[in-house]
Amino acid sequence: MSQVRHLVQLQLLDTQLDQAKKRLAEIEVALNDHSAVRQAAVRSEKAAKALLEARLALKRAEQNVEVQQEKIDRNQKALYGGTKKSPKELEDLQMEAGALRRYLSVLEDRQLDAMLAFEEAEAASTTADQRLSEVKEKVAAENVDLGAEQRALLAQAADLEARREKIVSPIAPDMLAKYGQLRRTRMGVAVSEVKDGGCSVCGANLSAAQAQAARSPSKIVYCEVCGRILYA
Repeated sequence: MSQVRHLVQLQLLDTQLDQAKKRLAEIEVALNDHSAVRQAAVRSEKAAKALLEARLALKRAEQNVEVQQEKIDRNQKALYGGTKKSPKELEDLQMEAGALRRYLSVLEDRQLDAMLAFEEAEAASTTADQRLSEVKEKVAAENVDLGAEQRALLAQAADLEARREKIVSPIAPDMLAKYGQLRRTRMGVAVSEVKDGGCSVCGANLSAAQAQAARSPSKIVYCEVCGRILYA
């Protein structure tokens, strides 16, 4: 088999290897990317903190209502308990009772607001926790699929490497060096097929003599524009 034909086969194998290695690198990044879980966890923690604050606020509001109700109870006992006899004292107690009840109404409104805020925070925390669980399950399932794909690609890459070693052995060292140089400088593609009278990679038109030479198994022809090895 001619040197060019060996180089064509080598290019095909190397292209497959490049694709496998690129995908393996993408899988490695994906397997080590924990950002989605971290973001969901942060949202869950914030929601839990907000829920705790809302619970404490509701507790304080409930306690304030209880304290105010106790004040009202003491006021009522003093007003109707018979210990206060003078009209002035009774009038003062009645005025105090009205003020206590008005403030109780304010505190009860605050308690209602705190209760609504707590219920909203509780729902948000539940949603955030559910979302965190969903993200974890999704990532775990994706990682299982990625792991299977990774193992298959590693096996494929090992097979391609073994086949590559066999193809490389009959290629002359100087040609192999040239091939490697072209691969490094021409985006991984060192060998280009002649199609419709031109280089299939860069699109440059070839002279009739060049196109004919590219068909010869004993000649090495390079594209005058991109420098790649041509074959037909």
